[in-house]
Amino acid sequence: MTMLTDSAADSLANARTDSLDLFAGERPRLRALAYRLLGSVAEAEDTLQDAWLRWSAVVPGSVDSAAAFLTTLVTRLALDRLRSARLTRERYYGLWLPEPEVAGWTEAADGDAAGEGWSVPMAMLLLLERLAPDQRAVFVLREAMDLDYAEIAATLGKSVEACRQIMRRARARLDDPAPSRADDAAGRRLADAFAEASVRRDYAAIVALLADDAQWLSDGGGMVRTAVNPLHGADRIARFLLGVQRKRGVSFGFVPVRVNGGPGFLTQLGGSFRSVLAFDIADGRIRRVYQIANPDKLGHVATITGVASGG
Repeated sequence: MTMLTDSAADSLANARTDSLDLFAGERPRLRALAYRLLGSVAEAEDTLQDAWLRWSAVVPGSVDSAAAFLTTLVTRLALDRLRSARLTRERYYGLWLPEPEVAGWTEAADGDAAGEGWSVPMAMLLLLERLAPDQRAVFVLREAMDLDYAEIAATLGKSVEACRQIMRRARARLDDPAPSRADDAAGRRLADAFAEASVRRDYAAIVALLADDAQWLSDGGGMVRTAVNPLHGADRIARFLLGVQRKRGVSFGFVPVRVNGGPGFLTQLGGSFRSVLAFDIADGRIRRVYQIANPDKLGHVATITGVASGG
């Protein structure tokens, strides 16, 4: 058996430490990539864990570009998961919504932990659900990760022209641009006003804050009671909010948080954590409200502020 000298062992240890540091430095970008491809916080974290295990087995210095290698590794691992998840999502009870990224309002979202601006709005994640896995990968790598077509082709093992064609088809399917995000202060004020009006059970105030054609989208996964079908219109949404509180005999509670980079809430009903709310805001009105209530999608959320969980 060949024994390493002390200097060789030290060199190997230093190389592996550098390898760990390199992965840690790339982690925010890789997590953003995995989350955009999967729309799931838990799946993105599992993908990064798988990528780390494979990266830790790579001989230090054996790859030309660690960043490119890790991008390829995470993309392919995420695509494998995405293809497996598509059938499950097609059979999902009610409306499927992405898992929310949640942080305290004064904190950066988890994807922004390194200040890289990696958060992605709910509206964009829902648009990405229209795409086939390869289309989603090309679109994300091009638009979010800013890779050129040669880099994308190498990542996916396809030709440059094939990737260009896939991108054209992806853009054709994304014919509804995601609404622009209101600035932090204006968005927070509008969301807070919505919460206050809901607690007061003020029908007129709720309606005034919503766009006439506003939508309420709920995801309970068949595990908790929510509006199974989308609600359309300010009047219907306001009546729904008032009706839930009246029928349950309790009032909503709202904990302000940042959801996918924008204003949102952890909602409570009767003192128990119930759901996450996120908003699309444009032109000074709320255009869409997302309610993620499926407990399977909120396991990573309840620990953020220590709110109590409940049905």
